Amino acid sequence: MPYSEYRPELMGSATLDPSGPIEAGSWQTFELVYTAGKFGIDDTGSLKIAMRFATDFGPVQFDDPAAPGYTTAIASNGAVLDLRWEFKRNIRPWSRALYIGIQKHFLAEGDTITIRFGDKSGGSKGVRVQTYCERIFQFRVFVDAIATYDYVALPESPHIDIVPGSPVTWRAVLPTLKRTGDPFRLSIKAEDAWGNPSNQVSQTLQLVPSGPVQGLPAQAQFEAGAFALVLEDLRLETPGEVMVQVLDGSGGELCRTNTLCVQDDPQWLHFWGDLHGQSNETLGTNTAEEYFLFGRDRAFLDACS
Repeated sequence: MPYSEYRPELMGSATLDPSGPIEAGSWQTFELVYTAGKFGIDDTGSLKIAMRFATDFGPVQFDDPAAPGYTTAIASNGAVLDLRWEFKRNIRPWSRALYIGIQKHFLAEGDTITIRFGDKSGGSKGVRVQTYCERIFQFRVFVDAIATYDYVALPESPHIDIVPGSPVTWRAVLPTLKRTGDPFRLSIKAEDAWGNPSNQVSQTLQLVPSGPVQGLPAQAQFEAGAFALVLEDLRLETPGEVMVQVLDGSGGELCRTNTLCVQDDPQWLHFWGDLHGQSNETLGTNTAEEYFLFGRDRAFLDACS
């Protein structure tokens, strides 16, 4: 059945620390504090701290304080808590959830439960943040205040902004097949350790083609804060094949493109795309608009759906 919408403003509140931008794939400790609302939480009632189905956040475990993902929860009034990490026992898309059951006691208004994902007190290195970027990664809080297993979502749940790390790998992309004289683009990006396009680079790049490319500069500046460098309106005026080396300021190779084949009258042209993507309107992450913008501006696709 769907979530209840009964009086969410009386179900309490939650805060998260840290809550600012967090690097993708980093090891962290998150302290989420739930404060009971007007109804409190009845004996055998529960909370769920849920995340979307499409995430690799974790692991979350409760048995080994020295291992990654060790997670704890403590009630301010001493209530005994039952912790479980559930997969697909919540309504989609919030399929992954930390279940916190209230046992042998109850919560009154103002009582708190403090949850630590990646508790380092026993030697754990923390919990690993999701390895891909998401502008609003929610710790979605659901409350079963009257112990009926009928959950109400808090009006506001804590969230973080998952951002890319420092660049470790460069990529350069050309089309694979074009007609002689038709315009094309050269697209360049730097990716972090998890393959996220990084905006933490500022560098002058040298561009060395294997043959003449009309409109291609010898150098181009990758600006700080940019996720990609795209050079438009390039052309080959004669049939043939070409690739481009991307060098740093000292002449070291950062990457090289795929080979572009140019023909006078090809029977077919190549277009690259992703024909099955999902956004946070369904099971995926980020908005539909962000999906299309990523496909065009950071994955350098011709089409996506």
